[in-house]
Amino acid sequence: MVAALLSFGFASIPATGETAGDDGTVLSLLSYNIHGISGLIAKDDPRDRMPTIGWLTHTYDVVLVQEDFEYHGELAQQFANTANRYRGNGIGSRPDLILAKIVSFPFLVFIPRFSPPYGAGLSIFVDKEHSVPESSISEAYSDCYGWIKYSADCWSAKGYQRVTVHTGDGTEVDIYNTHLEAGGSTGDFAARRLQLGQLADAIERLSDGRAVIVAGDFNTAMIRPADRTMVREFRDRLGLRDSGAAPELPIWRERDLILFRNGGGTVIEVEAAGEALEFTGHGTALSDHAALYARFRLRTSH
Repeated sequence: MVAALLSFGFASIPATGETAGDDGTVLSLLSYNIHGISGLIAKDDPRDRMPTIGWLTHTYDVVLVQEDFEYHGELAQQFANTANRYRGNGIGSRPDLILAKIVSFPFLVFIPRFSPPYGAGLSIFVDKEHSVPESSISEAYSDCYGWIKYSADCWSAKGYQRVTVHTGDGTEVDIYNTHLEAGGSTGDFAARRLQLGQLADAIERLSDGRAVIVAGDFNTAMIRPADRTMVREFRDRLGLRDSGAAPELPIWRERDLILFRNGGGTVIEVEAAGEALEFTGHGTALSDHAALYARFRLRTSH
């Protein structure tokens, strides 16, 4: 699969770290659920996909990854000399997951690349030019729904993480990465709403008045009224705007978002946004999600 993907022409990848004098600084951002679960569940060979995903993603200034559960190391190798990496929360805040880890260990220890339960499965990679190393914060959500049915989300301590990015001209933006509850049942909707509320609380507490970018796998489908309503309420509460990044190929449904707002003397403009088509080709994709990108121009307000 990887060989086939390497053989076709990639779509244009946003340039990294491009500066524009008084016109501000361009920041390219990618958000991608890489489906880095065991091949027993993924139904393919994630080990084969990860080097190519890492090679493609490291061309962006900021990369937000979801579901790197079993393959964080392979992905991180591609950023070893170019970016600082930040990982999301582990299972330490969930006593039920700690117990599940202890009970399941004797049964799973001999199965390669299969070590549930998991932490958030979140990672952020920021090129060293824009990174603020001490800015990383991560927290697990307090709610989930389903251990066996309903997407079995409780086997992962889903949550959010935040880092701060700066530019040479004095602009700063807080960037949040998240992965929310999946599924369309009543319990899934309730858990997803509570998680969004927890994320909004965190942004209000940690980024009051500051410029913000919020992205990740929201597991929302805008054809569902409940999802549509909760996303609108989340955006309105925090004063966020949609970047316009969305899947372009008909094989995807809407699940991922890139949202933003101005603040703290930083003005954010969207120069381009959409699906990063270099991660698909010839009817084959490198994950079960669309990779979304946004190309932002950051300026200081006067």
